Amino acid sequence: MLVHHLLCVLLLALGAFPARTLADEPAPGSFLIPFDDVDEATLQQEVSGQALAFLKTLQSHGGQPQSAFREALGGTVGMDEQDKFVVLRNLADHGVLEGYEFRHESLVRGRYVLLQRPLNSLNEFIGYYSSLKQTLAAIYGEPLRDQIVWENDLYQPVPDYWGVAVMMGQLHYHAQWETMEGTITLELTGDRHSKLLVEYRVRQAGAET
Repeated sequence: MLVHHLLCVLLLALGAFPARTLADEPAPGSFLIPFDDVDEATLQQEVSGQALAFLKTLQSHGGQPQSAFREALGGTVGMDEQDKFVVLRNLADHGVLEGYEFRHESLVRGRYVLLQRPLNSLNEFIGYYSSLKQTLAAIYGEPLRDQIVWENDLYQPVPDYWGVAVMMGQLHYHAQWETMEGTITLELTGDRHSKLLVEYRVRQAGAET
């Protein structure tokens, strides 16, 4: 059941299913928060390390045929179609999906998706986003696009609850870098749970940007 849910989330991110509405979002203050002892700095480093490894794999295999690319990957393949496949991983207690898309047998796009499972702290995923954004900026320079968008400013005066706004779809973050090889997009969004996305589109393969 968990694998099916994770695959549905990635397919939704790829545009395969219509987006859900927020009509049934939980009311403010209704989240169950275990607040286990979690070393957030360590987890932030792990998220950044896993995302960078994902990007490095894509950049070093961009434009290569699917058969050659598969040999460079580990993990469990959760969905396998003619022009795309999904690899399932974990990070701490959170789910990770890596989706890869091919066009004319060449790799053109990849998506790394970190899905919130337990709620360790309200702003946990904002910390992941900020840490990864700083890491990418140190490598690729400041992003060409850097946005924080409030769809509903209910929680804006209370930074300690911005993570709740993300989970409810009221707040999202977006940054983008252009490199010689392609486009890197970093996003933090939410729909009951937070979702951190890193997307890479291969430029020389003719992928849309």
